[in-house]
Amino acid sequence: MIRKVIGIYYSPVGGTEIMTKTLARKIGAILDDCSPLDVNVECYDMLKDQSGITFDDETIAVIGMPAYVGKIPLPAAAAMRSFTGNGALTLAAVSYGGRRYGNALFELKRLAEDCGFKAIGAGAFMISYMARRGSARSAAPAIDMDSLSDFCNAASEKIKRLAGCEIEELRIKPMPVEVSGRMPVHKISRISPRAAAAAQSVFNRISVLRRKSEWFL
Repeated sequence: MIRKVIGIYYSPVGGTEIMTKTLARKIGAILDDCSPLDVNVECYDMLKDQSGITFDDETIAVIGMPAYVGKIPLPAAAAMRSFTGNGALTLAAVSYGGRRYGNALFELKRLAEDCGFKAIGAGAFMISYMARRGSARSAAPAIDMDSLSDFCNAASEKIKRLAGCEIEELRIKPMPVEVSGRMPVHKISRISPRAAAAAQSVFNRISVLRRKSEWFL
């Protein structure tokens, strides 16, 4: 029985925080409606709130990170390695700016599994800070809320099937979630932040626009 949903995120500019909290709160609300016990929702910045966060088989973890040049940021990856999943069911999510997200989702899923989480779903969601006209940066991000809602509904149904029984031996065992990709080489992280920003700009220019979010369950 799920009793807690924990969202942990790395979000330097705020969009990934919104994505992660939206996922955690929507899933928590859906599970709470059909649970005899209250389902609590907690959200944490993984770089600031590492102490005191515990995971177990009564917890759903929603892990959110941005995709930088098709990879997850090294500070976020380093912070993730300090967590112990203890078999908690996990949804991995990356945000990207409307172009390709590269191997970031595959990398995050693999990292979560290496930390002891059981990945049961993964999604890449478009979050853009570009204004509708021109290339000026917008203060409020444009987020693909429709895809976030669809993912929450489908993921919640899967969670109900996997964790709806108190007896461990009778629970349905999750099938591996297949996310295409490979483990990237993090050469970009060894250069200066200014050079990394320039590399991201080049990556955006040469990448094909990909406005549609996609997810896997």
